[in-house]
Amino acid sequence: MDVVPETFVDAFGEISLKHGMIRIELVSLSGSEPRVTQRLIISLQAFSQMLQAQNGMREQLEKAGVIRSPQPLPGAEPGSQPTSPPPAGEEMGGGATVVRLMPQPASPAAATPAATALRLPKSPNFSDEQ
Repeated sequence: MDVVPETFVDAFGEISLKHGMIRIELVSLSGSEPRVTQRLIISLQAFSQMLQAQNGMREQLEKAGVIRSPQPLPGAEPGSQPTSPPPAGEEMGGGATVVRLMPQPASPAAATPAATALRLPKSPNFSDEQ
């Protein structure tokens, strides 16, 4: 049997949709600052299949008692969806969508040592330019 390479991921950085492809940054937290070590680039169809598989695994883990179901927000009806986009998402020009999953300070003035302890990862081949 052939050996299949494995990749360990500490966290996800940005997840973006650009040029019809989903790009997911894989982040290492082993250094002094988070850094992007790889990027997974997949089609929308493969992304949808991946979400279905992950949701199925989450349900199995919940049934087995390994993890707990997320608790609904107070006052929210079961199955309701938020009416506004999540604050972590950004719409960018050219139809690109970027979601940042790593914590970041609200503003430079509000940055404290605790708030900046976990900085956004830097990718050597990914820029904010379109």
